[in-house]
Amino acid sequence: MDYEREIIELTGEDGDIIKAEYLDTVLVDDNEYVVLLPADENHCEECDECVTEVIIMKIEKDGDEEYLVPVLDDDELEKAFEAFQNQIDDYDYDDEDEDEDDD
Repeated sequence: MDYEREIIELTGEDGDIIKAEYLDTVLVDDNEYVVLLPADENHCEECDECVTEVIIMKIEKDGDEEYLVPVLDDDELEKAFEAFQNQIDDYDYDDEDEDEDDD
């Protein structure tokens, strides 16, 4: 399956640009969060042992404008990450069901 990666540029507190790949959006307690994967040029895609951290940003709205803000509360961050993991598990389960149907 081919897909085009959606790269988002974030500006850090010190003004540096961080490029990240959009992975998913999750909803927790009526709040939306974006899950991003840092687009590190040194990232190993073939190795299952590599540990990759994701960036979770909260979507804030101001009228029609949407912007991303860092999640500072550890409990809120944990809830958003758990929702992301559950969503990934659901995607994996759905893919397995489709593969079984193809047999």
